[in-house]
Amino acid sequence: MIKEILKEKEAVAYLSLKNDLNNRHLAHSYLLYGELNPLKKETAFLLAQSIIEGKDDFACEECPTCKRIREGKYFDVIYLDGYKESIKKEHIERIMDEMSKTSLESSGKKVYIIDNINNSSPKVLNMILKFMEEPGSDNIFGILISDNIDSLLETVVSRCQKIPFMSRDFSALIKEYEKQGFSHSDAYLLSHIRHELQEVDEDVFGCAKEHVYKTIENLDNRKYIPVLFSREFYPSLGKDGMKEGTSYYLDIFLKMLEDVRCNERGIDEEYDACLDRLSKEDCTALLEIFLAAKERSLSSVNRSLLFDQIAAKIIS
Repeated sequence: MIKEILKEKEAVAYLSLKNDLNNRHLAHSYLLYGELNPLKKETAFLLAQSIIEGKDDFACEECPTCKRIREGKYFDVIYLDGYKESIKKEHIERIMDEMSKTSLESSGKKVYIIDNINNSSPKVLNMILKFMEEPGSDNIFGILISDNIDSLLETVVSRCQKIPFMSRDFSALIKEYEKQGFSHSDAYLLSHIRHELQEVDEDVFGCAKEHVYKTIENLDNRKYIPVLFSREFYPSLGKDGMKEGTSYYLDIFLKMLEDVRCNERGIDEEYDACLDRLSKEDCTALLEIFLAAKERSLSSVNRSLLFDQIAAKIIS
């Protein structure tokens, strides 16, 4: 069961939550945070089960109610997956609307879970903050999941009971992607930029990775980068692949900047060569450019315009 895995692998998180449950001192907002770790999501559902079950310990995980919650069939628990798409205003409005309605279940308690809360614009985060501050009922509980607590609004973080998770071992996920036929470097990138094993549009991912490499290769010839985007990257993705391709491109570039900072090497010859080339640049300036672009990409921005802005800032 999840509580046994949690006890074994994440002792701090386990003891923190167990203490709250044992003392019937539940916070109304929890933030499960730490580097990519699928156990955070499983723990969020375990906590939701425990809140609904209402005992002074972790939920049983086996009763019909617990199973309905984990299967997404319990009316008063809402799960929002911020990995599948950016979290928008209408998503939060739906949560607020559902939480304001009379409970459909006998416990009378309602729980919302927002996974990858980082995939929200500042405007949406402020909506979430306001709802956390004024939920409208003592029977409403929120569980937020974050891979990077440092990029969240401090006001959001301060409103939550923080539950830390250890850094994750990516080797198992890398092997799973390799079993699907991905090269080691592709599996390495996918394991770090996606929350868990997911279906991947290989053409879109491959196109994004190729053009990240081309961007890095042309940093000595920066005036070519706008041409690279407009004449090669956009047409290769097509209209249907532009949104997903943008996400892959930005995430891959940010991951490579992180690897330069951490002096990561040994992925494969081509990847390492790109890191070596990137290490000769002002990576702090590039990080600012791509973090800002990532934030803008979470809103309904025109993707072509976004890349025009990236190119202009790289050139300047």
